[in-house]
Amino acid sequence: MNSNPRPLRVALRRLSDTLHRWLGFSVGAILVMGGLTGILLAFYVEIEHKFYPHMQTANLHALPVSYEAVFQRLGRLPVDPPGRHWRMEIPPDGGVITSRYDAPGQAVRMVSLDPVSLEVLRDARWGGTFFTWIYDLHMNLEFGPPGKFVMGILGLIMLLMLLFGVGNWLLAPGSWKSKFSFAWQANAARRTYDLHKIAGGATIPMMVLVVLTGAIISLPNQVRPLLGLWSPLKPLDAPVNPPAGPGAKRVSVDEALRIGSAVIPGSRVVWIHVPTAPGDVYDLRVRQPNAPLTRFPKTHVFLDQYSGKVIAVNNPKVDGLGDWIMDWVVPLHDGKAFGMAGRIIVMCLGLAPALLFATGFLRWNQKRLGRETGAKRRKELSAQV
Repeated sequence: MNSNPRPLRVALRRLSDTLHRWLGFSVGAILVMGGLTGILLAFYVEIEHKFYPHMQTANLHALPVSYEAVFQRLGRLPVDPPGRHWRMEIPPDGGVITSRYDAPGQAVRMVSLDPVSLEVLRDARWGGTFFTWIYDLHMNLEFGPPGKFVMGILGLIMLLMLLFGVGNWLLAPGSWKSKFSFAWQANAARRTYDLHKIAGGATIPMMVLVVLTGAIISLPNQVRPLLGLWSPLKPLDAPVNPPAGPGAKRVSVDEALRIGSAVIPGSRVVWIHVPTAPGDVYDLRVRQPNAPLTRFPKTHVFLDQYSGKVIAVNNPKVDGLGDWIMDWVVPLHDGKAFGMAGRIIVMCLGLAPALLFATGFLRWNQKRLGRETGAKRRKELSAQV
C-alpha cells in the first residue's frame, strides 16, 4: 500500500486547477460584469446629485412648505393604473424630492420635484435611466425575477470557483514564503502567475463575503425559509389598516411624519408610503442612529391612516437572529456596514474579478502555447531520429 501522500496531493491540485479554470472562464465572466457594474453603483447617489440635471435646483437645501402638498402635486399627475401607491423620499438635507409610483406589472415610475416650486424635474421609468439599467444588469442580467434567481445560483457557483482557486494555491508545491512571493525578475509566465495568485490571495476574503451576500440577496425565497427553521422571521407584508367609520379621512402626510419621527427617539423618517386605499397604512422607513443602511433603512413604523395610531414597528435592533442576518446582508454586500471606508473598498474590489480573469486567461494561453511548442519540438526530434 502506497502511504506517500504526494500523488494524492498532485491529483487534487490537478482537479482543483481544472475546475477553477473552467468555472473561471464561465461564471468568472459574470463575476467580472458584477464587479464592474458594482463600481458604478457604489456611489451612484452622489454621482446623480452632483452631475444629473434632475437633481440640480437653486433650492439646494430647501424644504417644501408641506409634504401633503407634495403628495397632492403627485396626485395631479396622470397615472396608469390609478389608485396605486406613491412613496416619497424625505431628504435629510432638503433639496430635490424623489418619489416612486408602484403598480403591479409595470416598471416603477420615478418622479423628481423641486422642493419649492414643486416643478417636475424628471419623470422616468425604472430601467429607462442609466443607473437603473446598470442596477438591473448587476442584479438580474436584465431578465427580471428569473434572472435574479439565476444570478443567485451563479453566485453559489462563483463561491466554488473561488474556493477551488484557494485550493489550487494551497496545494501548489513550495514553501509558504513562495506562495506569497512575487518574482519580479522572472519570465512573463511566472510574473503573470504571481500577479494572479497575489491578487486572488489579497482579495479572497472580501470577494467571498461580497459573492455570498450577493447570492443571499438574489435568493430570498430560498434563504428565508432556511433561516426561519431556527429563528422565526417577521412578516414582510405591511399590516392591514383597521376598519374606519363613515366619512373617515386620512391624516395628513405632515401629521404622519410628525408621529412617526417621535416613535423612536433620535431617528428620522427618510421614506413614506402614503395610503390610497381603505385597507392601506402609512409605512414610514426610519433611519436610526448608526444604522448600516442610510437611504433604505430596515426600520419601519406603520400608522393607521385615519387616526395616526401606531399599528406596528419593525425595529432591527430587537430582531431575532434570522432577521438580523437578513438585515446585514445588503450593507455587507455594498460596504455600507463599514462606513465610507467600506464603500471605497467594495468599489475598488470591483476591479479584482477583471484582473483575475485577465491574468487567468493569459496564464492559460501561455501554458497552451508552451504545450504546442513542446509538442512541435518533440515531433521535429522524432523526425530526425
